[in-house]
Parts: sequence; structure tokens; C-alpha cells
Amino acid sequence: MLDLIKKTRSYRRFNNSRKLDAEFMSGLVDAARLSQSGANAQPLRYVTISSEEMCSKIYPELRWAGRLKDWDGPVEAERPVAYVAVYADTEAPSVAMPQVDSGIAMQNMCLYAMAKGVGSCMIGNCMKKEINALLGVGERYNLLWIVAFGYPVENVVLTDCTGDVAYYRDAEGDHFVPKYTAKDVHLASF
Repeated sequence: MLDLIKKTRSYRRFNNSRKLDAEFMSGLVDAARLSQSGANAQPLRYVTISSEEMCSKIYPELRWAGRLKDWDGPVEAERPVAYVAVYADTEAPSVAMPQVDSGIAMQNMCLYAMAKGVGSCMIGNCMKKEINALLGVGERYNLLWIVAFGYPVENVVLTDCTGDVAYYRDAEGDHFVPKYTAKDVHLASF
């Protein structure tokens, strides 16, 4: 399981010629809906997007890798082939914790995907109003996240953090993600 967690990174470049089928997309929703949920309120709803036409409409509404100032996002041949829009139901019970639940649900989706060799990227920086209009989702639902999916074509490397947590790319295009060591984050044992 730890190896799967290590491979489950934010991938931002995909093989756009390899599509994902309806069964895979349904599996993503299953992985999400089976997640733990605060007070079991289950406030999340999902829209799956895998048609080429709709993916091409969603893509311009996304903002990619804010720390990579000289990169405008993946070229057309490396764009995601599918997305899941994660929504919070505004009529969910008042005990609902959609922000917490969405993190758990998205991680389940991303682990499910990586177990099948499919990469993912959780995107919170997007044009939510425009995406809602494209998807025809009513005001009852609040768009929280878009999760992008596809077969990765980039190498993501975990490195020990030496003070700066900013991810970066080298000259070959490898994507480096500094992570604190276990010693740095483990405050105490009793």
C-alpha cells in the first residue's frame, strides 16, 4: 500500500491518445462514495467527464501548477482524457464536512486510478461558475474540485525537503516534489 501511495502523485502531463472507459469512470465514483464521511452525512456528488468534446471545454477553465511560473499547462497531446467534478450538496445535513470529506474521497479516487496505472491531479484553482454552466449543475450544488485523469507521461520524483517545499521541474522535464522526512513531521511517540 505504501508503494501505491508513493506513486499517487499530482501528474500534470498525460498520454491524450489513451482514453478511459465508462467502467473505469464508474469505478472512480464507487471509490469516492465508499469513503469515510464525517457524521456519515455523505454530502458529496460527482460528475464524470470523459467525452473528448466536454474535456476540451473543461480544460480552458483550469489553472495548472501555480508554482511553475513559466508553464501554462500541458500541451494538447498531454492533456487529461477525463475529469471528475466534486460537488457539495448545500442541502446536506448541517453536520456535514464537505471539505474534509472531499479530500478523503479524492484520495480514494486517485489511489483507485493509480492502482490501474492511471495518474491524477486534484485541481482547486478553476473557473467554477463557468464549469457549472458547462455541466448544467444547478445552484443546489457547490463545485469544490476538479480531478484530472489520464495515463501519465511524466516522471514525478519525491525528494527530501531541504527547507523549500516548492515543486519544480528540471531541464529534462522531470517533476520534483520535496517532502519532509518522517523525522521532520513526527512530533512525538508515547
